[in-house]
Order: sequence, then C-alpha cells, then structure tokens
Amino acid sequence: MRTWVNGAGPYNFAIDTGAGATLISERVAADANVSQSRRGQATVSGLGGQTRPAQHAVIESLALGEAVNYIPARGDVLITNGLPADLDGVLDPTEALAPLGYVIDLPRRELAAFDAQLDPVRIDRIPFEGAVVPWARDPHGRRPFVMLDNGDRALLDTGSSLGLAIPDPNFDQREPRRTVRDVGGGQVSTRRVTTKTISIGSLTLQRIPTDLVSGAASDAPVLLGLAALRPFRLRFDPVHRLIEIAPPAAGQFR
Repeated sequence: MRTWVNGAGPYNFAIDTGAGATLISERVAADANVSQSRRGQATVSGLGGQTRPAQHAVIESLALGEAVNYIPARGDVLITNGLPADLDGVLDPTEALAPLGYVIDLPRRELAAFDAQLDPVRIDRIPFEGAVVPWARDPHGRRPFVMLDNGDRALLDTGSSLGLAIPDPNFDQREPRRTVRDVGGGQVSTRRVTTKTISIGSLTLQRIPTDLVSGAASDAPVLLGLAALRPFRLRFDPVHRLIEIAPPAAGQFR
C-alpha cells in the first residue's frame, strides 16, 4: 500500500496482521525525519526465531492510499534494517488503526477502517458461507489468533505467503523445499503437502494449501497465511474481540 510518513512519501508498505508492530526502514526514518523515542532499543524477530536490533521511534502522521488520507496512528513505531530491498515498511493494522476496527478484502485488495463501537462485528450475525469467531488472545501482544477445530491456535497472518503453516514432524533434507526469510534475519524451510480440510467456527476450509515448516522457533505459532486467506474478506473488531471471515460478496447473514 502507498503510504506517507510525516508527509513524506509515497512509500511501499506491506499490510501485515502478524507483525505485532509497525516497522519502517532506516531510509524512511531519515527521509521523513522520524524522531527516535526515549524507549530506546528493541528487537524484531520472525518465524525463524532470530532477532535483529531495532529502535523505538515516534511518528507524527501516517497516511494510506492518498497523501491526505490520515489514519489515527500516532506514536511508537520500530526502525529496522531487516526489511527486503523493495519494501519501505510494514503496517500492522491492529496497532496502526487502534482503536478502530478494520477490514481486509483480499480478493479486492482493499483495506478499510470502521468504528467498532458504532458498527461492531456481532456473533449473532454470521455471513452466508462465512463465520464469526472469537479473537483469541496473543500472549505477546494483540495479534489476531483464532481457534481451529483440531485445537490449534492459528495466527491470521497477511504478511506470510504460506497457507496453513504447521511444524514438519518428519524433516527430510532430501525432499524438495523452499526457503523463506523473515524480518528478524532468520530463515525457515517449507514443503507443500497434500491439502487439508480445517474448520474455523462454522466455516469449513476445504483443500487448503498446507505447508510443513522446519527450522522455526520452538514457540512459533501455527499460521494461516495468504495462500489460505486469499479468497476471503476479513473483518477485525478489536473492541469486542471478534473476527468475521466471509466470501467477498457476502451480503446476507444467517
């Protein structure tokens, strides 16, 4: 998404619900005159478990899509040198848009915000062929987790290209794999296997792309990345801690 920081830009930011913080590159920080915070040093880690040093900083304004489309974000971001060369920043919408809720419509490639006090996600208004599920708590912050029917807590992670990402119980170096790098400087290897069927509340996902991951940190969560989420419109209500998952054209409720 085209993004402006302190009026400077546009920059290329990724929308990442699994980030846990909004990240900006050192180049953007210098270009936009971003001030370092008194909170000092921090670290950024990814799926591989390695950490990279970062710096707490304060932004004065953030605009998305257009230079005058300001969002409520004020205050803390992290400056890091761990972003890919073609990416200027990572926007965590839970943190950046708080206290607003937000909608990520993946088929239409749209991000929108809403007032969750006036127009909440409701557990009794389930979209046709969709689901409304509790926003399970994240022990390390406010990232959006959901419970799967097998008992796993899965992170809805729009910053990941994987599908259903789970630990590989039978790692074999001879099998073809691909390497995935993360913002913490680590890397994991993955292999795509026979698709699975899982349920999230009343929604059953059939033939979901499934990736077995090796080399991840021991506390790395199960992920539902873009390969699994791409058909859906996701509506996140951080006030009532509910998440609506629906086909993009769903206008009816049951």
